[in-house]
Amino acid sequence: MQRLHYILIAAFVAVVLIISNTYAAPRASIENPVFDAGSIPQGKKIEHDFILMNTGDEVLTYKIKGC
Repeated sequence: MQRLHYILIAAFVAVVLIISNTYAAPRASIENPVFDAGSIPQGKKIEHDFILMNTGDEVLTYKIKGC
């Protein structure tokens, strides 16, 4: 009976570890995803920084592409 108890505990721990790794993922979050530049004269260049954060529990990798 004691051995069965240890086997059940080991199985439970294994299932919890497998499930926790299955749902681990990176998650990209942008602090303020919308930027209103207002009225801009033609030919004038503007800049704005978007702050990208990884709020997930795995490494986040990304590539920046120009507009």
